[in-house]
Amino acid sequence: MRISIYKNNLTVAFSLLVLLALWKILSLLVDAAIIIPSPEETLKACFTLLVQPDFLTRVWHTVARSLTGFFVALFSALFLGIIGGACRPAFILFKPLVSITKATPTMSIILLALIWLHTEIAPILVGFLVIFPLLYTNIVEGIRNVDGKLLEMARMYQVKKKRIIAELYLPSLSSYLTAGAATALGLNLKVIIAAEVLSQPKNCIGTSLHMEQINLNTAGVFAWTIIAILISSFFDYSLNFLRQKISSVRLSFCI
Repeated sequence: MRISIYKNNLTVAFSLLVLLALWKILSLLVDAAIIIPSPEETLKACFTLLVQPDFLTRVWHTVARSLTGFFVALFSALFLGIIGGACRPAFILFKPLVSITKATPTMSIILLALIWLHTEIAPILVGFLVIFPLLYTNIVEGIRNVDGKLLEMARMYQVKKKRIIAELYLPSLSSYLTAGAATALGLNLKVIIAAEVLSQPKNCIGTSLHMEQINLNTAGVFAWTIIAILISSFFDYSLNFLRQKISSVRLSFCI
């Protein structure tokens, strides 16, 4: 197990080194920092951002918006998804709303949110509307894909509902939900930042990106992008950790 983890980490490290080498070669070929800054210039820009007194405030505002939109979408999707997955008439009733939300262009959602809401709140609505259909669909699929024969057998042998939920519904739901949540977290952060670029709320990553672009500081744009990637990676790591904890709790619940 440890050897496998070591090999995986080594592969990731090698991949990052290759990307850095390609980035360095490309920056040398272009030889224009305003187009493609070198890794060293970007690293210097990152340190410049880190020592700014309002750096953590900017990051926190964006992270707070991202998590707020995610959890509102998650709880809404859980509530409606469980109903839609368990009740076919409800699923048919919700289908047009979910389909319209899924098909609406992200830019249209951003522009409408800017018209309807204050610039500080508009990105949250955008994130919610973009990731809600994804979470809802995964939750519905997780419930509807439980093996019908196993359910019929459980009812035949009068298995307790607690065991049916714990051993049939929860494993199916958790696998679909964690897969959807992993995608939704990263997507939500990207959409939130894009909405911030247009709405220009105070002290956030999106507004900072826009200011770096106005000042033609490409290294600053790269630096904020790397910070956003690190935040997204932290979200993924936290979600994987939480998934392992939930699996252990579910096992003890079944016992």
